[in-house]
Amino acid sequence: MTRISRLSCAAATSVLALALGHNAAMAQSAPAQSEAEQDEDRSVLVVQGYRLSNVAAVEAKRDATGITDSIAQDQAGLLPDLTIAQVAQRIPGLALVPDFGTANDRSPDLAESVMIRGIGSAYNQVTIDGMPLATTSSSSRGARIELLPPSFVSRIDAIKTITANLDPHALSGQLDLITASAFDSNRTSLAVRASIGDNSTAGAADMDQGQNVRADATFSTPFGANRDWGLVVSGSFARYYSSNYDQKPGAVDSSYRIYRTGSNDQVDYADITDTNGYSAASRNQIFVYDDKVTRASGVMKLEYDPSNSTYASIYTGYFYQEEDEIRNEYLATANEKIAPANQTETFGEWAQGRTSLGYSHQPQKRETFVVSGLVDQTLNDALSLELRGSHSRARLNTIRDRSKFSTDKNLPESAFSYDLGAGFPMLDFYDPEFVNDAANYEEGYIQHITQRAAQNLSFGSADLSYNFDRDDRGLGFNAGVSYSNTDQSFDQNRLAGLLDADDPVTMENFVRDVRLPTTDSEVDFLFIDDDAYRAAWQAAGTPITSDDSDTDISSDYDINEQIFAAYVEANFRTDSFNLRAGLRYDNTVNNVDLWLQDDNLPAEPNDAAQYVRSHRRATYDYFLPSVIASYQFGNGFVVRAGYSKTIGRPDFNYYAIGESIGLPEDSEDNTISIKRGNPDLKPRTSNNFDLSLEWYAGRGSLLSVAAFYKDIKDLIFTQNITLDGIVYDGETYTARVTTPMNSQAAKLKGLELSARQDFQDYTDSFLGNFVLSANATFIDGEQTVVQADETLRDVNGLEGQPEFLANATLSYETERFGASVAYNYVGDYLKSINEDAEVFDIFSRHRGEVSAQVRYSVSDNFTVIVEGQNLTKSQIEYYREMPTGQLVAERSQKGRVLWLGVSGRF
Repeated sequence: MTRISRLSCAAATSVLALALGHNAAMAQSAPAQSEAEQDEDRSVLVVQGYRLSNVAAVEAKRDATGITDSIAQDQAGLLPDLTIAQVAQRIPGLALVPDFGTANDRSPDLAESVMIRGIGSAYNQVTIDGMPLATTSSSSRGARIELLPPSFVSRIDAIKTITANLDPHALSGQLDLITASAFDSNRTSLAVRASIGDNSTAGAADMDQGQNVRADATFSTPFGANRDWGLVVSGSFARYYSSNYDQKPGAVDSSYRIYRTGSNDQVDYADITDTNGYSAASRNQIFVYDDKVTRASGVMKLEYDPSNSTYASIYTGYFYQEEDEIRNEYLATANEKIAPANQTETFGEWAQGRTSLGYSHQPQKRETFVVSGLVDQTLNDALSLELRGSHSRARLNTIRDRSKFSTDKNLPESAFSYDLGAGFPMLDFYDPEFVNDAANYEEGYIQHITQRAAQNLSFGSADLSYNFDRDDRGLGFNAGVSYSNTDQSFDQNRLAGLLDADDPVTMENFVRDVRLPTTDSEVDFLFIDDDAYRAAWQAAGTPITSDDSDTDISSDYDINEQIFAAYVEANFRTDSFNLRAGLRYDNTVNNVDLWLQDDNLPAEPNDAAQYVRSHRRATYDYFLPSVIASYQFGNGFVVRAGYSKTIGRPDFNYYAIGESIGLPEDSEDNTISIKRGNPDLKPRTSNNFDLSLEWYAGRGSLLSVAAFYKDIKDLIFTQNITLDGIVYDGETYTARVTTPMNSQAAKLKGLELSARQDFQDYTDSFLGNFVLSANATFIDGEQTVVQADETLRDVNGLEGQPEFLANATLSYETERFGASVAYNYVGDYLKSINEDAEVFDIFSRHRGEVSAQVRYSVSDNFTVIVEGQNLTKSQIEYYREMPTGQLVAERSQKGRVLWLGVSGRF
């Protein structure tokens, strides 16, 4: 079925390209224009709305030095996208994928990252007007652009061939957010928009939730005696509600177990010959999330443009996001030390089990502040100077108030049978009354956890060029330097206790009236009354029963990273040919302060006494070449070819984490998680080759095919291995150890097809009101990873790399009426690799989303807007490739959101 779907999409794309090519050929019946005539024609034709967005994207791609794809919006907003990340997913070769894996305990519906050409967001370089932005992520270098509202940018450029003047930490590419200018329209204007919305999942699980709201306003004006000053002021606010019934039957590796024939011993999963091959479902976990996300932003840009030789601007912005998330947990586990009885391919009966219930209130606040300035000065007819400088601050504060109650271990009353006929376990408990009785659950813990991450990033660059502009001809040169300084810190604290450690209380007095279904129709999902439980704990003096002093410092760190770069470039340009070659020297120094455990020290007066302040230093430098050439044929054809070498710096926490241990509170019963840093990590390097053929048949028409190949060395991946018999605090556990590692090698190749057709380019009839945009990307990746036993395994695909991506948007616009429908498709991809056995790898199932918008101008100043996101309520799903077929690892809701709003222009 998957293969048929891909072939159908490929065929549809090919037919679309041929059809648009025929239309474009009709538009080319007139004599070919020179580049100067085309530029003049661009300034004459007046476009607006969807057409304006299409034209801006086409012109940006045509004017780019290398292979670049863009998406643009007018200030009123053209798609029902809430964030920059959602807008960017419509660019060829880009996809939006959930940040969180199946074992994570935050809703996968909230945080999503932009993937470029099959490589994850940690490899992206995100800039605003070419300058870097601090990130609120506590680990990844990838900037959290879901904070940013679409209203503050006029265009998003996905730069896929990296020249020497750009930061080379763009192994996947660079996302450059181009802010709006007061000189875009060169008149005083105010654009406002407000909408209310409804999410199909909001309030569907537990608590009543309100209406979604969003509003933004942008004021723009040139001013001064000569109107050579410009001011842009923009603000936005949004509040978004959602609920999520998130099933996780295969979230961790031990969810589906395979036993040796006639034995209670689990198999070596690399060799299942001595088994029946049947997967036994040993756990079923359900999370119910209720979320409220609040976003607000304010930006201001002051510009000075007195002549063609001088331009300067100062930009400042503040971005705020607060996620108020409540998570309730249901977890049923079997005693896996006894193999299930009466087992078949889809059925089995466990003799003993345990049921656990959990609660977590985990609000999270993110703030980012940025100020930047730039000066572009032409010194004479051939010499130009560019100066850039920025400073940004990012803050992340997380609170987690958690509690848990469980039945005793290995009880026959908590045992169940399972049925995998539907592709995920349906449980049948032997004693439903027992597991439905809150008096049978004893307290496991009550906790208060705080986490704080902060990053300050300062950047400066200077660039001097000679005869290097787009309009210059002949030989030109460019040289520059840049420097960035990043300070990042992370701090965690935890308090954990019990209401009565000697005689643990039951959940009988701390249970809410809420009852949600589980996979057994006779068993309820009980909710903990955490407010009552926490009030009782505080009334008792918050007794602390766990020494968390080591947890408070074991994952804390401070890191300083300094990057110095210098580059030179040469450029040769004629009317039709351009060749640009450069070399960049990039030097990086990391200094890390952290705490490491010394087992030789006594754990007195507490466990933290075994930790000593330590220092790590990691340095590396590279020479990075790049070459890009383009040639313009007649009739609007452009061919481009490029080579570049880029790097991918390790995430900060990869260097900084000493060792952190997570107790079995949100995973399975007797498994702890151990995270270890790796100070010996090398940066990733990639040799990138690009080739594209583009056809510009009219102002709003484009056909493009681009091929790319990446030869990646030292690709960083997260190694997951399982160790038995780990003793911690006097208890013996199975440990899942997570460590960042360099893999042997990886290769990535792909093909991007893109088509844009503004039908007004060749007809004034009814058909001329349509604008069509479609793209498809085919990606093939492979990598070699090191297994836990140090053997090598070839893996098809990179983590987070779909084999197929597609986008299509059809817009219709008249003077008063506008409508668009957009489709986005992300194919199956490898979500995570397990180094114990291939059977533990997790995959993400393909999904498509349909969005639409209808706009009607009731007057020259006011427009009514109706729009919807994810109209088909497409879900997020992960699966495991088990011997008997695909079994669900996680199935998560993603609601349909409808909006009704109004926009005004003055």
